[in-house]
Parts: sequence; structure tokens; C-alpha cells
Amino acid sequence: MTVGYYILMFSLGLVLLVWGSGLFVDSAVSLANRFRLPEVLIGATIVSLGTTLPETLFSTMASVKGLPDMALGNALGSILCNTGFIAGTLIFLRPVLLKPREVKDVRTGLCFLGTALGLYASCGYLTGGLPRTAGITLLCLCIAFFLNSIRRAMGYGHHTHRNVGRRERAGSVVSAQGAAYTLEPLTEKQEFGISDVIRLILEAGVIYIGAGFLVEYGPKLARVFSVPESIISLTFIALGTSLPELATSLTALKKKHSSLSLGNIIGADILNFVLVGGLSAVICPITYTDSVMKLELPFIFLVLFLMCVPSIIKKKAGRIQGALLLGSYILYLSVIW
Repeated sequence: MTVGYYILMFSLGLVLLVWGSGLFVDSAVSLANRFRLPEVLIGATIVSLGTTLPETLFSTMASVKGLPDMALGNALGSILCNTGFIAGTLIFLRPVLLKPREVKDVRTGLCFLGTALGLYASCGYLTGGLPRTAGITLLCLCIAFFLNSIRRAMGYGHHTHRNVGRRERAGSVVSAQGAAYTLEPLTEKQEFGISDVIRLILEAGVIYIGAGFLVEYGPKLARVFSVPESIISLTFIALGTSLPELATSLTALKKKHSSLSLGNIIGADILNFVLVGGLSAVICPITYTDSVMKLELPFIFLVLFLMCVPSIIKKKAGRIQGALLLGSYILYLSVIW
């Protein structure tokens, strides 16, 4: 097998994983709407999980196949990519002005991020990695995050739509990340058929194949280029699986909802910490490589601090802040390579 073939199959895996995840979430939201599930529930669960579905599936499959370094590398690399590269670029292009409610959301998000990061660091110091008990704790934190998201979305929905009947409009929902998603108009009768089941199965199959290609050809590329498997996960796979966050944030930016872009990044970072990392640790306990405590976690602390703390204090995120985030991510890449 040639290097070109490995790169081709690895790239195909990224495309299938991201594309299949998008289709799957679209179908899931459509079906939930047909069954008249509350919009709050759809937005705070299905849509919120959508942008982190690629990371979740890849890391889960990597853990099942006994590749915990790749599983953890994808989670941490996605946080660095989301915060340093995506948030840095978006804030630099369009500074964010935060309303009081949005400042509160950033503060709440920082609490979840700080708790998760503290757990990662303390487990690394005490046990050298993430044991199953830490994974269970992270999943409990994930449940708490979703409950808080549902409560927040209920407040948002009441404030925005209190005078609008649900049957009279095509609704919009707000995910845990703060990203808006438009629901299809409700008709008098929308039946659930066998074609819907087949479509979901086919889309799940596309996701499975894509994740399988990444898990199979990621280690092979690492051996070809003589780099650790975790480096492949921290960079190429992390960037590829972060494409949904980038697409969602660019859409919000295009519609001049730059604060939603920031909320999307914060929510995705939390889910990468508590869901992706937690599920991976429960399946296969993770032992940290040397770089996790020396590089990844310190750089994650740096970019999260740069993104959240000035935004809370100044009630805005400016271009200097975006430039610092981009510079931090470039510095990190230069160090690990």
C-alpha cells in the first residue's frame, strides 16, 4: 500500500464521517419534529449532539479498538482547534458584543469547562490518566450540562416565542451550544414510514464506515511519517471532526449572530471534555502520554482563559483576543511538530 492510498482513504473517512453525521442529525431532527417532540428537547439534545457527533463516534470506535491515545487526542485536539483556530478566526473577523444573558451563559460554560479541565489535570497528576471512575464522573457532568441546557433553552423559548402558537409557524430551536436550527413546518399529518428507518440506517452506516477508515488508516499514516498516533488525532483528525463546528459558526457569523458562534464553540468544548473523553475512558481507561500534562492541558487552559475571561470582564470579544487565540494555536502546532 502506498502513502497516497493511505492519505486518500484517511481523507475519505473524514468526508464520510462529517457528511454522514450532518445527514443523520438532519433526519433525527426531522423525525423528532414529526413525533411532536418539544422544540426545547430537540434543540438541547439532538442538535447539540450533532456538531460533536464525529468526535464522539471516532473516539468511541478508537477506544473499542484499543487505541485510547487516539481517542483522547481527538477530544483534546478538537478543543484546541475549536477554541484556538475556529473561535480565534471568527472573533478576529467579527468582534462579539455580549448581552447580559450571554455573559451569564459564558460564565456558566466556563464553570463546566473549568470543572472538566480540573478533573483531567487532577486525574493525570494522581493516576497518570483517566480511569473508568473519572469517565463516569465526566458523563454525570455531561448529564448536568444537558439539564442546564434544557433549562436555558426553555427560558429562551418562553422569552422569544411566548406569543406565538406552535402550530402556526415553522419553529426554530437553540442548541446547547447556542446555535440556531430551523424546524420544518408542522402539517396536519406527517407519518413515520419504513423509508425513514432505512434512511437513518444508511446514514448511520456512512458514519460507521467513515469512522472505521479513520481508525484504520490513522495509525498507518502515523507509522509512515514516524509520528505518534496521538499527533495524528490531535491535528488532522481533530481538524476534520471540527468541521461541523466551523460550519455552524460561519453560518451564525454570516447572519450577524456572532455571539451564537461563541456559544457554539463553548458548548462543543464542553461536550468534547465530558462526552467524548468520558465515554472513551469508560470504554477503555486512558493513560496519558507525556505531552498531555506538559502541552495539551496547559495550552487548553491558555486558550479557554483567553476566550472566556476577557469576554466576561469586558462583555465583548475583540480582534486582539482573536489574534491571541490564533497565535496560541499556531504556537502549539509548532511545538508538537
